[in-house]
Amino acid sequence: MPASDAPTAGSEDEPAEEGEPGRTGVALTRSDERVLAYLDGVGTDYPAFVASNTGLYVDHVESRLEALDAAGLAERVTGEAVYRVTDAGRDALRDDCAAWSD
Repeated sequence: MPASDAPTAGSEDEPAEEGEPGRTGVALTRSDERVLAYLDGVGTDYPAFVASNTGLYVDHVESRLEALDAAGLAERVTGEAVYRVTDAGRDALRDDCAAWSD
């Protein structure tokens, strides 16, 4: 597994415990973090533009967006593959960023 796809420290897939607001229990990869952070900043975008603005390959971004969509962290907003981050995605990103932010 490429280093960019390894779950970050502290982001292991654990169920949320009661009383932990915003805890999604989803392990984000570094690629997921980059994609979600980018979408959080711009609102909506095409996978190709997400890829070019995050330094990731288009095929990789497309597969990660499909996985994030299935997990409810991003969502397709048009028939032509424009995605945005969901509230759950923002929560997961915020929870996960604490593990790697300065």
